[in-house]
Amino acid sequence: MDITQPSAGAGAATTDHGSFTEQKSQMSPLNNGGGPPVNYPAYPYGGEPAPQEIRIIAPPVQFRRFGNAAALGLITFGICTVQQSMMDAGMSVGYGHGTRSMTAQSISVAGIAQFAAGLWQIANGDTFEGAAFTSFGASWFAKGLAQVPGVGVEAYQNNESPDLVRKQKGLIALTWGFWVTILLLGNVKSHVANIVLFATLNLEIYFECAGAWTGDERITKTGAWFGFFCGLSAMYNAAAILLNEENFWFNLPVGNWYTPTPLRDEEGDLYEE
Repeated sequence: MDITQPSAGAGAATTDHGSFTEQKSQMSPLNNGGGPPVNYPAYPYGGEPAPQEIRIIAPPVQFRRFGNAAALGLITFGICTVQQSMMDAGMSVGYGHGTRSMTAQSISVAGIAQFAAGLWQIANGDTFEGAAFTSFGASWFAKGLAQVPGVGVEAYQNNESPDLVRKQKGLIALTWGFWVTILLLGNVKSHVANIVLFATLNLEIYFECAGAWTGDERITKTGAWFGFFCGLSAMYNAAAILLNEENFWFNLPVGNWYTPTPLRDEEGDLYEE
């Protein structure tokens, strides 16, 4: 048997379906069997495949875009910080009371929602805001979870010395103060509204640390007042993102004071610092 000769089935297939060039001419946008023109998407893999192989594919990862989740992270942090600070300062209820009512919001609003905003910012390529929102979201979630009855944190602390519990809280605040200082230093070239946010957050945490270590309620209340203004500044930053000339009459001022210095790369092209 001569294997170079096409079989009857293969010849029939060639006769029935025709060559690839004939298929292209028959399925082209200008000659669609007498019907309306058909626009096929560009084939991303090179070559000229048969039209039935062309499929609409998902865009590459670098072209997938998320919305700016910074507004969500800022507003969830700001709302819960204002509420907690008002309770810690004794503005709404007596000093040291009412914090149990923050349990649900600490877990869901400042915890889960802020953590999710941080993940979205990481997906957007913003490492700074992603690290800030996810770390504080986890902290708020842990704070709310510790107040849930049956978890065991409150019962465990009730069996310890009050002075020991107080100093433990001061140690936690101190380590978080180190982290917030890093965030503040990372914002020195940002706008004034962001600097005010992290400056007041630093003051709140360090006063909270000092009040916990010394046991002086006046220091703790002072830190709560700084936290109150920190929450308000976070809410203002969120409003500055949401209220712009596209959906508002003007852009909210944030105090852009730093102008990046144009630099040149090795090829001589300009880019911002």
